Amino acid sequence: MSTVRRHGANLRDEYAELTRQRIVAAFVETLEDDAADEVSMAAVARRAKVAERTIYRHFKTRAELFAAAGEWIEDNVFGYVPFSSPDQLPVIFRKLCKSFDRHPNLARAIAMTRVGRSVRASFRRHLIDQHSKAMAPLVRHLKPKEVRQAEALAAYLNNVLAWSALREDFGMSSAEIADAIDWALSTLLKDIRQRDAAAARLRSEQGGKPPRKRTAARELS
Repeated sequence: MSTVRRHGANLRDEYAELTRQRIVAAFVETLEDDAADEVSMAAVARRAKVAERTIYRHFKTRAELFAAAGEWIEDNVFGYVPFSSPDQLPVIFRKLCKSFDRHPNLARAIAMTRVGRSVRASFRRHLIDQHSKAMAPLVRHLKPKEVRQAEALAAYLNNVLAWSALREDFGMSSAEIADAIDWALSTLLKDIRQRDAAAARLRSEQGGKPPRKRTAARELS
């Protein structure tokens, strides 16, 4: 390929990427402004200043556009904060509350609308996996059911849903919400540690073996 043709191909790729990013940004802005259960592709096209067919040239399905929008929101609006310990969650959630305050309509949209939940699902799985890894050292001796409950509660508390519910149902400010979530997470983590320590002691007393299951015959004896 000649230098001229290669340069032309690079320019086309750059233009295509810019168009793609403009479409994603327009989709997010439309979601934030309308906060409706559905986002019209025609409205997105008008905002992005492209033809509607151009959207489908870059995103073959709505799901593909939702996933791209989720990544864009995570990178440019609410900002994923990595963590390695659940003890870091209260501070992280307090920072998130400030982001939600700067974009309250978008925060509500991804928490409460059908299309917003679809967008949120694209990055929520990543956060759930991160919670699971961070919680692992605290739940080593708990039963699988308790581990699942602990991970679920920690992930739910560190969530835009919690912010939205406390804000709309109780009229709390973001500072009040952050304080309440801090209290809830601290109480939860303290209880998890106590439960795990108790389970570890019980296992040690039983020679390191997990509790024996009771059989029907033993229950009837």
